Amino acid sequence: MTQIPLLNNVKLYLDDKPSVYGLRQKAKQALEKTNYPTLKTEAWKYTNIKAILSGNFKINTQEHQCSCNCNCHHHDNSSQIDISFCNGKLHIEEYNLPKGLSITPLPEILYEGEYKQYIFNSFNLEEHPFAALNGVYLEQGVCIHAEKATKISQPIYIKYKQSNCSGNQINIHNLIILEKGAQLEIVELFNSENENKYLTNIVNEVYLKPDSQLHHYKKQTESTNSYHIALNSVRVQNHASYKQYYLANGAKICRQETNIQLEQTRAKAEIYSAYTAKKGCLNDITSNISHLQPETYSNQYAKAVLESDSSAVFQGKIHIAPLAVKTEGHQLHKALYLNDNAELNCKPELEIFADDVKCSHGASCGEIDKEQLFYLTSRGISKTEAIKTLTQAHLNEIIALIPNKEIQQELSL
Repeated sequence: MTQIPLLNNVKLYLDDKPSVYGLRQKAKQALEKTNYPTLKTEAWKYTNIKAILSGNFKINTQEHQCSCNCNCHHHDNSSQIDISFCNGKLHIEEYNLPKGLSITPLPEILYEGEYKQYIFNSFNLEEHPFAALNGVYLEQGVCIHAEKATKISQPIYIKYKQSNCSGNQINIHNLIILEKGAQLEIVELFNSENENKYLTNIVNEVYLKPDSQLHHYKKQTESTNSYHIALNSVRVQNHASYKQYYLANGAKICRQETNIQLEQTRAKAEIYSAYTAKKGCLNDITSNISHLQPETYSNQYAKAVLESDSSAVFQGKIHIAPLAVKTEGHQLHKALYLNDNAELNCKPELEIFADDVKCSHGASCGEIDKEQLFYLTSRGISKTEAIKTLTQAHLNEIIALIPNKEIQQELSL
């Protein structure tokens, strides 16, 4: 059998528990069956992952120990709930939580067998090889559960801090479950203190029951020598709403993939993205939204800034099932080039099998307006600062859509 890259023979916690070992073996078998995508794989045709596969990233099996410069246990703001991962390891602590909200470490979930029906249930492992890799090392992560009609005013911050993880692969699997009528805000923050080379591999499985509402924010500012792969798999039921706000300007290769199933009538999903592809880096945004029932709604809007010798990918697919009449699905991508050497691959898709629907897609790209640049520089602003001001204004249209003003300010690029 051909050796599969990134598969390390390591001993994990709960390997001796048959149910957990079975989940890990299921993921391993899926990865061995499909292997990793290549440029011939349609969904990955613009994102070359050879550098990731040749990185020989290892699994850190040692227990979590905070480094001297890691403040993962320090919480600055009592108006928010903090969950901290330091170099891929969860910092275990007692949370002072509002009634109706629970946050449980993934190992405890696996040991007790709770929520087992949710793990690997929102996506097909064979269609997502990096999620399968994540499943092979199923150990780190949390389960966030909001009970029926629970409305939490405090945002939950999940902070992923990389300070001493050179050469490691970091696999984290989170479950987010909102029962009927629950409302929640979750903020994911990814950052690193140095320019280490490592792989971050994140899977979020999100389940929204009827009338629930989740605002999901993410800011990714990791090392430009690192690699970041993320899958958000979301299932949305009747009258429930999922809104994602994604901001990024880090990682050598970054792929943010979101798969959403609008399973029941009047389910709703919106994805808003603002990102910068830095020099020599690639930023990939891929989404697949399936409208499965009538009167569902989706909207995708992304704005990009491409620096010199950078690459960006936007793939947005809208699938309208035969029963999904009176559905709306829209997508739009706008890119700003800072250099002729930048490359953008934009692939919007509409797959419609129903009548009486409203669907649209569009894409545009261009350079900085020379008149605006001249106006700023003629008033004593340096060309560098003027370009920075104009690119920030381009991205701010997305950032301004964030409804929570405190989060909006913190997530600004």
